Amino acid sequence: MMSKKDRTRQQMEEEMRQLRKVFMTVRLMKADEVQGGKKGSAPCYAQWRRSRPCENCVARQALEKNTRKTRLEYFGQELYEITASCVQVDGQLCVLELTRKIDRSVLLDPENGERLLNSITDEREKRYRDPLTGAYNRTYYDENYRYRSITAGVAMLDMDDLKFSNDVYGSGAGNSVLETAVSTIRRGLSEKDRLIRYDGGRLLLLLPDIRQEQLSPRLEQIRLQLQAASVPGYSRIRMSASIGGVWIDDENVDDAVQHAERLMHYARIQKNTVITERQPEPHALQPTHSRQSVLIVDDSAMNRMLLSQMLNSQFDTAEAASGEDCLRLLEQNPTGISVVLLDIHMTGIDGFTVLEAMSQRGMLEEIPVIMISSEDNVDTVRRAFDLGASDYISRPFDARVVYQRITNTIRMYAKQRRLSAMVADQVSQKEKRSQMMIGILSRVVERRNGESRTHVQHISTLTGMLLDHLVQKTETYPLTQEMRRTISMASVLHDIGKMEIGEQVLNSPEPRTPEDEETMRQHTLLGARMLEELDAYRDEDFVRVAYQICRWHHERYDGSGYPDQLVGEQIPIAAQVVGLADAYETLTTGSGSQPPVPCAAAVQMLCTGEAGAFNPVLLDCLREIENEIDDAMRRRPETL
Repeated sequence: MMSKKDRTRQQMEEEMRQLRKVFMTVRLMKADEVQGGKKGSAPCYAQWRRSRPCENCVARQALEKNTRKTRLEYFGQELYEITASCVQVDGQLCVLELTRKIDRSVLLDPENGERLLNSITDEREKRYRDPLTGAYNRTYYDENYRYRSITAGVAMLDMDDLKFSNDVYGSGAGNSVLETAVSTIRRGLSEKDRLIRYDGGRLLLLLPDIRQEQLSPRLEQIRLQLQAASVPGYSRIRMSASIGGVWIDDENVDDAVQHAERLMHYARIQKNTVITERQPEPHALQPTHSRQSVLIVDDSAMNRMLLSQMLNSQFDTAEAASGEDCLRLLEQNPTGISVVLLDIHMTGIDGFTVLEAMSQRGMLEEIPVIMISSEDNVDTVRRAFDLGASDYISRPFDARVVYQRITNTIRMYAKQRRLSAMVADQVSQKEKRSQMMIGILSRVVERRNGESRTHVQHISTLTGMLLDHLVQKTETYPLTQEMRRTISMASVLHDIGKMEIGEQVLNSPEPRTPEDEETMRQHTLLGARMLEELDAYRDEDFVRVAYQICRWHHERYDGSGYPDQLVGEQIPIAAQVVGLADAYETLTTGSGSQPPVPCAAAVQMLCTGEAGAFNPVLLDCLREIENEIDDAMRRRPETL
């Protein structure tokens, strides 16, 4: 189309005039204008309504290679062809960029044209969609919204107790919760709304068509919809979300996301709560209700009236005339009730049945119940406490006593929530430090051992997933959550003994000799010795487990491993799991001259004994969660 010969400015302008008869846009950019743009002018990517440079910019590629480049850009519902060519204008290197809309009826027959667009759409979907939930992913947010200024409602949702669901029911439970949550939220979204899996169990919601006064009711509606949804296959899981939301008017999206995230953390203190705010004023983050709410449950209108009059000066009160009404009110407004005053003997379901239902639905963790009854025999009182009541008041009662006991109960639960939040924060910080240590070790291993940066991180992730599934599958290995966490953390040290292997053996480009292989096998004993020499920490659980892993993760279930040829359950379960994780990771990433194999093939090789003998129960675990493992290994590990 264009030669690379030098043109004068006048010649170039005449050629561009002719080209505009064919192309939708014709642009000539100097080398220093590509992507960055001159001061005071729009950058080249502004044409595509982007806020940052295109990842595969053809103008930049043409400039770097002094050639011509062409690509297709899918913008909205239309397909465009962009061609960039290097040209010399008055001795200066420039880029000529031509854009035209593709008319499929001219270039392709209808069937092939549809196939082309479907192919492009599929690739775009794969790039921008979370494979688990189908929501948009973080890449989509970073490339399309992070640096933009818009008018919209911005909300951050954190699925409550997601880690607890994984710990109790296995990693599949947390995935099901996320899938159900996304499916529930998407049913109420408009075409312009965007639901993004921000990270882990957090979802980002962008609502561009919402007014400021509509944001809080809309988020509350979403919270109630999530609470009412059932998680397929997990009838005992009660789903809820802590939500922080802000409304912005032509403001930066990323700033709003950070603000919404801060509000979400406040909502997490109570859980299943919505907190919204437009401006980040510190005083606005305090609780909006100064009075606590008391739900009075009694089938006697007289009793309800007496208690209500007694408490009205200090509390907001609501009334329920039956156990059924009580449960319905609590379902509709679980975070608006501070305490329940519950009679025992009522028509319909009695107070004991209400207590049992609240316990089964997890409500007693957040809402205390004080039983009020004329019965004061030991068996009745004991049964109330056994079912989860926080206090018991016998009729007749003194108003000041009732007030004080309600106040004490509310304070006790508030203190419990604060302590829970502190513990959760400490656990979060501990896990963050753990991830930092894994990241640091992975860099050390990469530089010293010649292994890939992700190897250590993958071993830790695989170990955790296998352990979680193992405790769900069998009671043979009574591993608590803390024990499983310890094993996963200690797994990062499995090859630490390689630090003492010479560089000429460890990273030699030549095939290893039998003597070199024997030297490499010594890394198990060297690592164990390094841990044994930690005299001050030798008896700590972490060091003890790490020793087992370092020394025996190459042992095999049939006794064919090394260094001690242990057989079966002589091998500690920690070393068994890490050994299987190591073998799987080695197969799927490749080692030496061995190319990597797909996940399914690796599982097949391990289960048939082709890659060594392993515990049959662990192999069953591997086979049952191979899809989840494959997904986890494809995710980009967090970097420091």
